[in-house]
Amino acid sequence: MKLSRTNLHNFLPVETFFLVTLLGASYASTSTSCSCGYVDDQGHVWREAITTEFTQSSGALAALGNDWIVSTDNEPQSGSATANIQYIEANVLEHNSALGIQASAYTSGSSSVHSGQIFTDRSDLLYGTFRMRATVPTVPGVVFGFFSYESDTQEQDIEFLSSDDSSHQHVQYTNQPGTINGEVDNDAYRDVDVSGANFTAFGEHRFDWLETATEYYYNSNLTATITKNVPTSPSEIVLNVWSNGDPEFSQGPPTSNATATVEYIKLYFNSTSLTEAKFSQACSEAGHIARCSI
Repeated sequence: MKLSRTNLHNFLPVETFFLVTLLGASYASTSTSCSCGYVDDQGHVWREAITTEFTQSSGALAALGNDWIVSTDNEPQSGSATANIQYIEANVLEHNSALGIQASAYTSGSSSVHSGQIFTDRSDLLYGTFRMRATVPTVPGVVFGFFSYESDTQEQDIEFLSSDDSSHQHVQYTNQPGTINGEVDNDAYRDVDVSGANFTAFGEHRFDWLETATEYYYNSNLTATITKNVPTSPSEIVLNVWSNGDPEFSQGPPTSNATATVEYIKLYFNSTSLTEAKFSQACSEAGHIARCSI
């Protein structure tokens, strides 16, 4: 679930052919090493990449570079929520030699839960394979999300609810909207227990955004496919940990700091900035070199 946010930046279309990793953060480059794109394990070819390694020697916060923005906005809540959500910079932090995204212990009487969120500087991503290697929070009362977002009806979610009885192997996948007239839409939502999984240990969580389906994976194993409400609009990628005390969803708020730990985020994608014609030209100028396998 992506909560509405203030406009923290103005997006400038990027006309570069692809991005490479330098000291863990991605920078525009004219290198030809992957000018013919990236091919994934399903045979899909993607034109561009943003890869961020948070275990780099210069630190996780340095790895955010120019590719990621840390949210600092307040999200007023309604309905059964008991607190607002206040994203703060301090809740995106160095943690266990990787990146921590955190919801803070709730202070009784406070109007908000201090939470953490990052999102891509680019909002022009359109289809791709999106991956993070992470551990989920173990403190009850928060939601850990990894998702694409353009609007509340152009969104595909991976969400972990730490108050779930089997939170170490339980995940919710949704192509929003996930309800019809207030009832769960089982064609747009999957509630999955991954047998044998332990999300409190590092593992790779992934969604492949295709034109006709969203495919969800854990450690390269397909866990769900949703063909309804597949987004068609260019989007950004978001990671967050938050709580609003809603007894029907996040529960909580947390009584101690709840932290997700992220070792890497790897995004391979097409975009509205790099057209097929420009991509083909770059590949031709590079001598039609082999695609990079991912």
